[in-house]
Amino acid sequence: MMLLIVIYLLFILILLLMVAFLVLLERKVLGLVQIRKGPNIVGIYGIVQTVVDGVKLILKNLMVLVNVRKFFFLLPPILSFILSLINWFFIPTPFILVNSKYGILITLVISSLLVYSTLWAGWKSN
Repeated sequence: MMLLIVIYLLFILILLLMVAFLVLLERKVLGLVQIRKGPNIVGIYGIVQTVVDGVKLILKNLMVLVNVRKFFFLLPPILSFILSLINWFFIPTPFILVNSKYGILITLVISSLLVYSTLWAGWKSN
């Protein structure tokens, strides 16, 4: 059981590193296409830029206005995060988390529910 948890954590770590490097590659390619310098100012070769963007994204959502219902203000990001995590259970990976023959259908249903969190996020910002 402990070995399985370590394998899952290693798999998640590898996925996060792949996403970070793909974001870096995307920024470099867009910098070349737009004939400008890429994100090579923050850190070594722009590697820290992705971490800085993640911290900025987290700190941006921590500001809660005074005259707002906090439940409706905090619901869309939390709902979006939880639905995205649930969606990973049904996506076919080398390590099957949930064995279901309706995995693709459930993935489409959860993805369609993510639209509501996007609508609520726009509604809360007027």
